[in-house]
Amino acid sequence: MTTKKENEVVSEEEVLTEEEQVEECTEKEENQEPELTEEEKLTQENQVLNDKYLRLNAEFQNYKRRTEAEKTEIYAYANEKLMVDLLEVIDNYDRAMASLDQNVEPSLTQGIHMIYNQMQDILKKFGLEEIVALENAFDHNFHHAVMQEEVEGKEADIVVDVLQKGYTLKSKVIRPSMVKVSK
Repeated sequence: MTTKKENEVVSEEEVLTEEEQVEECTEKEENQEPELTEEEKLTQENQVLNDKYLRLNAEFQNYKRRTEAEKTEIYAYANEKLMVDLLEVIDNYDRAMASLDQNVEPSLTQGIHMIYNQMQDILKKFGLEEIVALENAFDHNFHHAVMQEEVEGKEADIVVDVLQKGYTLKSKVIRPSMVKVSK
């Protein structure tokens, strides 16, 4: 006959044995994973490093491409502020030429026109273009409508008068044309 104490000892031994069995099973499962040879470990490490290298190289190439595009854009529009300031001078030239009097000596008029044309050629060389607006359809991307007028024989939204010329710098609008549009 076994006493109560003996039963408790036996049950503790059984518990220990069950815990040991679980540990043994876990160790066996872990040991079942194939051991990698030194060469396989190095190959796997080489693949990881190669992948990191390729990603870093791609990231660097993207960085170079992005900075080159930014640099190109900066160079393309570096003169924008200068061009915007020169537009006032061009406007004054236009007004001066429109007000030239018939009494002014023809050689003076011709000289003013030559200077104006020379300045226009230089500005075109650097990408400044006048927006052609008169008799064209109104386009809010290039025109700023300040007036509307009923005009017989004209469709709606046609530019009938240019109050101030507009300009683009390498396809970027730096000043829209101020126009009068038909109703």
